Amino acid sequence: MLLIYISFVVACGIISAAPQAERTRDLGTYAYGDLRIDFPCTDTAPSPSIPTSVHALRPADIKYVGAIGDSLTAASGGNAGTIIGLLFQYRGVAWSIGGSEDLSSTVTLPNILRKYNSDLYGQSTGTGNQNSTAAVFNLGRPGAVSIEMAGQANLLVERMINDLGAEEFASAWKLVTFFIGANDLCDYCNDPNYYSADNYINNVKAALDILKARMPRTLVNFVTVLNVAELEALHEGLICQAVQIFACDCAINAETRPLVDAASLEYQKRTNDFIDSGFYDTADDFTVVRQPFMEHMSVPQTSDGYADFSYFSPDCFHFSKKGHGAAAIELWNNMMEPVGQKTTIWNLEDQLRCPSSAEGFIYTSKNSRK
Repeated sequence: MLLIYISFVVACGIISAAPQAERTRDLGTYAYGDLRIDFPCTDTAPSPSIPTSVHALRPADIKYVGAIGDSLTAASGGNAGTIIGLLFQYRGVAWSIGGSEDLSSTVTLPNILRKYNSDLYGQSTGTGNQNSTAAVFNLGRPGAVSIEMAGQANLLVERMINDLGAEEFASAWKLVTFFIGANDLCDYCNDPNYYSADNYINNVKAALDILKARMPRTLVNFVTVLNVAELEALHEGLICQAVQIFACDCAINAETRPLVDAASLEYQKRTNDFIDSGFYDTADDFTVVRQPFMEHMSVPQTSDGYADFSYFSPDCFHFSKKGHGAAAIELWNNMMEPVGQKTTIWNLEDQLRCPSSAEGFIYTSKNSRK
């Protein structure tokens, strides 16, 4: 449906974004300054032997990466300069799973990990849908909602086994990033029962249970869903207003926005309580770590107090390449913070951090307690 709408917009010649969006985007840049992406870590060695516990995992021990989710995982419009670019999925720049070029030009979680392991595999490159060769282990699909995550989890397992072979799949350490919920929230006001927090957490649990049962030697980053009601700050200009109303009217409409705001908080609370309960801390070869940097995320602002549209694609809804880079830095830094001390906001001044545990481990619930 969104593709049909974009085609209609282009055909009608409605191609000018908001004046403020244009001004900010022109002045902005889609790459970070050297300071933010300067890689400061010197100890990039793997463990002396392949770890037997996910709670003793160093970044260099990870051989394969994957991701499941929606359009933010697929990077819809991620490198778009015009509204037409929203028709493409720029998977290579996706914050959690992209791997185009290298860290100096494309800031993504895999490109950070490649500083530790240059042979890392599974990151997506270029453009294409989830079934394209460029997707590799990026299973994100635009428009996906939480009920689809069990299917994506199974597909990820099957794709990895087919690509790597059963023996390598079983023995190698894998990192999977899981982000979902924005589209559930965008439709919440249309069917509060179907998109209830109960159903959301059950759908998340179903996908995580599949990964736990079928994917040994895996650490899952579960990224807490953002509050889509914050989109209201970007509701400016013809294109932004039209696309946002079409894609996420529940979060934009003044009457329903409070409902979405409350639902977002409930989604966050329920998943936080569930994952923090230790339900997935019962085995040495699998765990789920909640990465909450989007929990209290707000729209970035320019120095003069306006919304900074350079972090968003021309629809003022999805991340731009710059936005994906910011999310990648925050995700990585969350991984470097102990459970219980993780940042819950998007700090645009953050620089890349190094492992802070004495052993250089990625933090999990268990090793954080030590």
